[in-house]
Amino acid sequence: MIIRLATRPGDLGEVIALHGRLYADEYAMDQSMEAYCGAGISRFALDRLEKGAQVGEMWVVEEDGRILGSIAMLEEDGMGRLRWLLLHSDLRGRGAGRKLVETSMDYARARGFPGVFLTTISGLDAAHHLYRQAGFELTGSEPVSKWGIETDEQRFDLKFG
Repeated sequence: MIIRLATRPGDLGEVIALHGRLYADEYAMDQSMEAYCGAGISRFALDRLEKGAQVGEMWVVEEDGRILGSIAMLEEDGMGRLRWLLLHSDLRGRGAGRKLVETSMDYARARGFPGVFLTTISGLDAAHHLYRQAGFELTGSEPVSKWGIETDEQRFDLKFG
Protein backbone atom coordinates (compact mmCIF):
# COMPACT_ATOMS: atom_id res chain seq x y z
CA MET A 1 0.00 0.00 0.00
CA ILE A 2 1.41 3.37 -1.03
CA ILE A 3 0.13 6.92 -0.78
CA ARG A 4 1.13 9.11 -3.69
CA LEU A 5 0.09 12.31 -5.40
CA ALA A 6 -2.76 11.82 -7.86
CA THR A 7 -0.81 13.01 -10.88
CA ARG A 8 -1.00 10.06 -13.28
CA PRO A 9 -3.46 9.99 -16.17
CA GLY A 10 -6.57 8.11 -15.03
CA ASP A 11 -6.12 8.84 -11.31
CA LEU A 12 -8.90 11.41 -11.16
CA GLY A 13 -11.35 9.21 -13.06
CA GLU A 14 -10.60 6.30 -10.72
CA VAL A 15 -11.27 8.47 -7.68
CA ILE A 16 -14.57 9.67 -9.14
CA ALA A 17 -15.65 6.12 -10.01
CA LEU A 18 -14.65 4.86 -6.56
CA HIS A 19 -16.85 7.51 -4.96
CA GLY A 20 -19.76 6.51 -7.17
CA ARG A 21 -19.46 2.78 -6.48
CA LEU A 22 -18.75 2.89 -2.75
CA TYR A 23 -21.37 5.47 -1.84
CA ALA A 24 -23.99 3.57 -3.86
CA ASP A 25 -23.07 0.20 -2.34
CA GLU A 26 -22.60 1.35 1.25
CA TYR A 27 -25.05 4.24 1.64
CA ALA A 28 -27.60 3.74 -1.18
CA MET A 29 -26.71 7.06 -2.82
CA ASP A 30 -27.66 7.60 -6.43
CA GLN A 31 -25.48 8.58 -9.37
CA SER A 32 -25.73 12.27 -8.47
CA MET A 33 -23.02 11.65 -5.82
CA GLU A 34 -20.63 10.52 -8.51
CA ALA A 35 -21.56 13.51 -10.66
CA TYR A 36 -21.05 15.88 -7.70
CA CYS A 37 -17.58 14.44 -7.01
CA GLY A 38 -16.76 14.46 -10.71
CA ALA A 39 -17.65 18.13 -11.05
CA GLY A 40 -15.57 19.11 -8.02
CA ILE A 41 -12.57 17.00 -8.95
CA SER A 42 -12.68 18.27 -12.55
CA ARG A 43 -12.81 21.86 -11.27
CA PHE A 44 -9.81 21.12 -9.01
CA ALA A 45 -7.79 19.66 -11.91
CA LEU A 46 -8.60 22.52 -14.28
CA ASP A 47 -7.81 25.11 -11.60
CA ARG A 48 -4.43 23.43 -11.02
CA LEU A 49 -3.68 23.58 -14.74
CA GLU A 50 -4.55 27.27 -14.84
CA LYS A 51 -3.25 28.50 -11.46
CA GLY A 52 -0.67 25.93 -10.41
CA ALA A 53 -0.03 23.94 -7.24
CA GLN A 54 -1.24 26.68 -4.88
CA VAL A 55 -4.78 25.38 -5.58
CA GLY A 56 -3.98 22.29 -3.50
CA GLU A 57 -3.05 18.63 -3.77
CA MET A 58 -4.78 15.28 -4.06
CA TRP A 59 -3.38 11.95 -2.93
CA VAL A 60 -4.44 8.39 -3.68
CA VAL A 61 -3.85 5.11 -1.90
CA GLU A 62 -2.73 2.42 -4.29
CA GLU A 63 -2.35 -1.29 -3.66
CA ASP A 64 -1.54 -3.92 -6.27
CA GLY A 65 -2.03 -1.33 -9.00
CA ARG A 66 -5.56 -0.42 -7.83
CA ILE A 67 -6.58 2.98 -6.47
CA LEU A 68 -8.47 2.21 -3.27
CA GLY A 69 -8.64 5.58 -1.55
CA SER A 70 -8.19 9.31 -1.83
CA ILE A 71 -7.98 12.63 -0.04
CA ALA A 72 -7.36 16.23 -1.11
CA MET A 73 -6.43 19.47 0.60
CA LEU A 74 -7.49 22.61 -1.24
CA GLU A 75 -7.07 26.30 -0.51
CA GLU A 76 -10.40 28.05 -0.03
CA ASP A 77 -10.72 31.59 1.30
CA GLY A 78 -7.28 31.40 2.93
CA MET A 79 -8.12 28.17 4.78
CA GLY A 80 -7.45 24.55 4.01
CA ARG A 81 -10.43 22.51 2.85
CA LEU A 82 -10.23 18.75 3.20
CA ARG A 83 -12.11 16.92 0.44
CA TRP A 84 -12.76 13.51 -1.08
CA LEU A 85 -11.59 11.30 1.78
CA LEU A 86 -12.61 7.78 0.84
CA LEU A 87 -11.33 4.26 1.46
CA HIS A 88 -12.34 1.01 -0.13
CA SER A 89 -13.34 -1.59 2.46
CA ASP A 90 -10.20 -3.62 1.60
CA LEU A 91 -8.10 -0.90 3.27
CA ARG A 92 -10.21 -0.10 6.31
CA GLY A 93 -8.70 -0.91 9.67
CA ARG A 94 -5.16 -0.91 8.27
CA GLY A 95 -4.22 2.70 9.08
CA ALA A 96 -4.64 4.02 5.55
CA GLY A 97 -7.31 6.56 6.53
CA ARG A 98 -5.23 7.90 9.39
CA LYS A 99 -2.22 8.15 7.09
CA LEU A 100 -4.23 10.01 4.44
CA VAL A 101 -5.51 12.52 6.99
CA GLU A 102 -1.99 13.00 8.41
CA THR A 103 -0.58 13.55 4.91
CA SER A 104 -3.17 16.20 4.10
CA MET A 105 -2.84 17.91 7.48
CA ASP A 106 0.97 18.03 7.17
CA TYR A 107 0.48 19.69 3.80
CA ALA A 108 -2.00 22.22 5.27
CA ARG A 109 0.43 23.14 8.05
CA ALA A 110 3.32 23.45 5.59
CA ARG A 111 1.17 25.77 3.47
CA GLY A 112 0.64 27.97 6.52
CA PHE A 113 -3.14 27.67 6.62
CA PRO A 114 -4.56 28.98 9.91
CA GLY A 115 -6.92 26.01 9.97
CA VAL A 116 -8.86 23.47 7.96
CA PHE A 117 -12.54 22.82 7.42
CA LEU A 118 -14.54 20.11 5.74
CA THR A 119 -18.13 19.33 4.91
CA THR A 120 -19.55 15.83 5.15
CA ILE A 121 -22.76 14.05 6.01
CA SER A 122 -23.97 12.21 9.07
CA GLY A 123 -23.57 8.45 9.21
CA LEU A 124 -19.99 8.27 7.94
CA ASP A 125 -18.80 7.11 11.36
CA ALA A 126 -15.32 5.89 10.38
CA ALA A 127 -14.51 9.19 8.66
CA HIS A 128 -15.91 11.20 11.55
CA HIS A 129 -13.70 9.22 13.92
CA LEU A 130 -10.64 10.12 11.83
CA TYR A 131 -11.64 13.79 11.79
CA ARG A 132 -12.07 13.90 15.56
CA GLN A 133 -8.74 12.11 16.10
CA ALA A 134 -7.09 14.84 14.02
CA GLY A 135 -8.67 17.52 16.23
CA PHE A 136 -11.69 18.58 14.16
CA GLU A 137 -14.86 19.70 15.94
CA LEU A 138 -18.39 19.58 14.57
CA THR A 139 -19.47 23.22 14.07
CA GLY A 140 -22.69 22.89 12.10
CA SER A 141 -25.35 20.44 10.98
CA GLU A 142 -28.52 20.80 8.92
CA PRO A 143 -30.92 18.34 7.28
CA VAL A 144 -30.59 17.93 3.50
CA SER A 145 -32.06 15.84 0.74
CA LYS A 146 -29.36 15.06 -1.78
CA TRP A 147 -27.76 12.18 -3.62
CA GLY A 148 -30.98 10.21 -3.30
CA ILE A 149 -30.96 10.12 0.51
CA GLU A 150 -32.14 12.13 3.50
CA THR A 151 -29.23 13.06 5.77
CA ASP A 152 -27.59 15.87 7.71
CA GLU A 153 -24.88 17.94 6.07
CA GLN A 154 -22.20 18.72 8.61
CA ARG A 155 -19.25 21.05 8.89
CA PHE A 156 -16.13 20.27 10.92
CA ASP A 157 -13.42 22.84 11.71
CA LEU A 158 -9.89 22.69 13.05
CA LYS A 159 -7.84 25.75 13.95
CA PHE A 160 -4.07 25.45 14.11
CA GLY A 161 -2.20 27.22 16.83
